[in-house]
Amino acid sequence: MLDVDNVFLRAPDELFQCGEFCAAFINPCIFHTGLFVLKPSNETFFKMLKEVHKKIPNKDGADQGFLTSHFHDLLDRPLFHPPIDGTERLTGLYRLPESYQMDAALYYLNLKWHTPCGLNSAITFPSIPMLKPWFWWSYPILPLGILWHEKRLETIGYHSDIHILIIQVCFYLFCLSVTLFIQRRSPYALVSERSSSTKMCMNRSHFVEQSPCHPIVRKSIIMIILILSYILPFSIVPTTIHPILGWANFLLGSLTFLVITINLFKLNILPVMIPWLEGFGMLLVMFWPYHSSGISRSLIMTTYAFLSSPSLWWCFKKLFISPNGSESWEPLMTRTTSKHDVVTESSKLC
Repeated sequence: MLDVDNVFLRAPDELFQCGEFCAAFINPCIFHTGLFVLKPSNETFFKMLKEVHKKIPNKDGADQGFLTSHFHDLLDRPLFHPPIDGTERLTGLYRLPESYQMDAALYYLNLKWHTPCGLNSAITFPSIPMLKPWFWWSYPILPLGILWHEKRLETIGYHSDIHILIIQVCFYLFCLSVTLFIQRRSPYALVSERSSSTKMCMNRSHFVEQSPCHPIVRKSIIMIILILSYILPFSIVPTTIHPILGWANFLLGSLTFLVITINLFKLNILPVMIPWLEGFGMLLVMFWPYHSSGISRSLIMTTYAFLSSPSLWWCFKKLFISPNGSESWEPLMTRTTSKHDVVTESSKLC
């Protein structure tokens, strides 16, 4: 019996020589049921049914709690050693070496394994549910999860998800192209409009800004849209796609929405794009495959985050605190006349 969050590093054929029940202890006193060997037996089955009817206390209400109470003396049983000839089948209960249930958490300290006995056989990922290895965002947060995707690539592949990814990439590229085309054409339209208005009316009137809505409301809308620019592309990526494809799609999608937001609200480019660039940099730090240990990896990530925080604060102030920090264009204008204006004959005609 094997949980889906286990990955075999080699063929475990010798496990079929084990006895009636075999399991590994990743907890000092409680064996783990992510992988166990159980020989089909009517006798064992009816004993389990009796325990169910007696309502024997179950520590966790699941299969592990039931099995640990049924095979309560497994800790005192001998350690499993495969017979040399490969044909003999053992009887009784046996403890499996830790190498059959290598906890992924033990890997991250030194980024390598130190199993005390047996060959490295199977990895288990008993992490929080949202960081299970099949989710694309779990890597490179937990770098060992890439092994799960390598095994999937060798077996069933990603045919069920790849077409959705292609549609999303095409949509992002189309939106990005249209936005950049409109942004490229808009300066010429603005120059043409200004030149025609200058020909119609040559005066020295002063102009004052006229915002379409209150600045606080406008900045609140911008903040919500910027947050959604990251949440939306993250949420629509197929959850079990390969991590490299998932992160690439997310980065392209968030970049597309950020560019659209910049052009829609005429925002300064740097305060909007610096968080995206620094997030991309953090991914590169986590993707780097040559960290000497998990401790050095964590220190480098912490240092990078510390050095990035001042620029993130500057971006936040520039966009949401500074009076005109989120504006980089000439806003809507209204014509007002100053008392120092010299009224000319040409201005009277306009």
